[in-house]
Amino acid sequence: MSFAQDYYGGGPPPGGWRRRPNQQQQPRDKEDKGNPEPSGYSSVNFGFANPEGAFASPFGSGYGGYALPGSVLHISFAVPLGHSNFGLAFMFGSYNNEYDLNNYINYLSNSSTSNAYGPVTEGVNNVYSESSILGGLFVTIPIGRLSIDGRLMAGALLNSLPEQAYGKQDTAGNVSVYDLQTSYPTSLAFDVGIGVRCLIAKFGRRQVCAMVNVDYLYSNVSYNTTQEEDDTPYNSNPNNQVTYIYYNQVSGHLPISLFNITFGIGYQFGGGE
Repeated sequence: MSFAQDYYGGGPPPGGWRRRPNQQQQPRDKEDKGNPEPSGYSSVNFGFANPEGAFASPFGSGYGGYALPGSVLHISFAVPLGHSNFGLAFMFGSYNNEYDLNNYINYLSNSSTSNAYGPVTEGVNNVYSESSILGGLFVTIPIGRLSIDGRLMAGALLNSLPEQAYGKQDTAGNVSVYDLQTSYPTSLAFDVGIGVRCLIAKFGRRQVCAMVNVDYLYSNVSYNTTQEEDDTPYNSNPNNQVTYIYYNQVSGHLPISLFNITFGIGYQFGGGE
């Protein structure tokens, strides 16, 4: 009987019947609520920009490659849509990688032992410097105090390509100086990344989190710039030396590939523990 299931003990008066407690109405512990709702974030991350592939290649006499490990700054914003695990992500990035001119000169020297090469470094911009403006899709998986985030973004890469300046002297004493000017092309860039957030402080709906992100950035940059060539034929009389100056247009494609590891702190909104 349902009566027997709902009441117990005591029997008829004087003891009386007592209602059995409703287990479904008992308060549940916070830990029994399951995972929190997905949350968005804004963050500032700083870390390491590691060149990959042809961008890091220490070989070749052309323009490009020879990029050294550098630094990266990311300012990010992501928001889930409709309390779902999916949303939109935006990122501003700044990247700096030194151009290894000395290694480039070593390659030229080993390739042509009849010529002597040397770098020109004074007043030369020898840094790959890029800024990215990216937007795209965002997915997040909350697990307790942690959130695992994934991003797939595309946008513009604003490039400052390095100057390439060096001198050459052949066995006859003829001297040439080459100066390939820096250029500022804009290219299409793609970024795919994954990150982990950990909630470290909570003040009501204000939540502070620590972050670790890994991103891969790629862009195929088209450049067009000018190379100045100063040729000074050998003359035994220094007072009669003449330098001939030529200007050549140089264009091509330069792949930029960066594997970025960044650490930062962010403000997390929505969701919770």
